[in-house]
Amino acid sequence: MNAYYSTLSGWLIPVTRAMKSFDIDPVDTLERFCISPSEVNDPEGRVCVQSLGNLFAYCNNKVGSRAYNIEVAKSFHPSVLHALGYAVQSAYSLQEALERCAQYKRVVSNCCNMYAFEEGEDDFVADLEVYRYADSGRQVLTPHMIEAFLATLVQVSRDIVGHDFKPIKIQYNFEPIGTDCEVVSEFFDCPIEYGCDRNAVVMDVEVAKSQAYGSNPVMNQMHLDMLNKFMCRVDKSNISFQIESRIVEELPLGAPSQADVAKQLGLSLRNLQRKLNDQGTCYKELLDNTRKRLTMNYIRQPHMSISEIGYLVGFSNVANFNRAFKRWEGCAPGEYRHRYLSSNTLAETCRH
Repeated sequence: MNAYYSTLSGWLIPVTRAMKSFDIDPVDTLERFCISPSEVNDPEGRVCVQSLGNLFAYCNNKVGSRAYNIEVAKSFHPSVLHALGYAVQSAYSLQEALERCAQYKRVVSNCCNMYAFEEGEDDFVADLEVYRYADSGRQVLTPHMIEAFLATLVQVSRDIVGHDFKPIKIQYNFEPIGTDCEVVSEFFDCPIEYGCDRNAVVMDVEVAKSQAYGSNPVMNQMHLDMLNKFMCRVDKSNISFQIESRIVEELPLGAPSQADVAKQLGLSLRNLQRKLNDQGTCYKELLDNTRKRLTMNYIRQPHMSISEIGYLVGFSNVANFNRAFKRWEGCAPGEYRHRYLSSNTLAETCRH
C-alpha cells in the first residue's frame, strides 16, 4: 500500500489565483478533484498530493500549455509556507533561505527531500529529490508540479536578491512535457535540461551568498523559533526539532547537557542517542549548529555586544566564544561584524 502523501494547504492560494488568471472557476475545480475550498483558510491543513497532481494536469490542459505552472509560481506569497515563508524572506542571503527550505521541507510536504549545497567553485544548487510510489516507481509529484515548484524557487530567489536574477540552468529528471512553451522559457531565462539525474535549480554561488534585500536578523530569529515550535507539532517523529527548541530555551543559562535534555523530553540518554543516530546526527552537532545559527543572527544586530552574544549562546567566557566563532567563520566576531556593517551600508546605498 502506498503512503499518504500530502502538502501544505497554503499551496491552494497560488493554485487558485493562477486559475482565476486563466478564467478557470476555482471552487468548481477544487471540488472536481475532491479538495474542499475551505482548506484555503486552514494555514496548517494538508492536501492530498495525488488530487493536486490531477488538478495541475486539468488546469494545464484547459490553458493549453505549461503557462499555468508558471502562473502558480508568480502567484506565490510567503504565507503559503506558514512561518517558513517569512523565515525565508528575512534570511541573510539566498543561500541561507534555500538552506532553511531544505531543513524545514517537512513544513511544505512529505513528498520529497530538498538539498541546498555548493557544487564546485561557481555553482549553488537547490536539488529536489522526489519520492516514488512503492508499487509503480512513479514520482509522487507530477512533472507539472515539479516545474511549478522549481519555478516558485526561482520566483522566491528574485524576490530575495532582485528581479534580474536568473539561474544558470534548470534540470529535470523527466522528458519534455508536450511542446515547447514560450512562457516557460521566458520565465526561467536560462537553459532547461531534460532527462537529467535530478530536479534542480543551479545558480551562481556568489549571487546566492550575497546579502538579501529583506535581511532582518531580529525577525528571522522570531520566525525560526516559530518554525521549530510548529515542527514539534507536525513532525513528532523528528526529535531534532524538539531538542533544538530545548537548547534555545536553556542556552542563556549555559549549554544544556545531553542528559538534561533527555530528561526534559522524558527519554533515557541511550534512547535519545539512538533516535538522533537514526536521523544521522548527534547531540553535539545539534548544539553546535544551534549556537551558530543564533550567533549569526545576533552578530548582525549592532546593539548587541560581543560578550553579550557569547553568554546568550551558552559560552562561559568570551575567549571560548571567540574560538568557536573563528571555527565557524574563519575570523573573529568583531571582524565579521565590521565587514557585515560595511557591506550592509554599501548594499543600502546601491539600492537607493
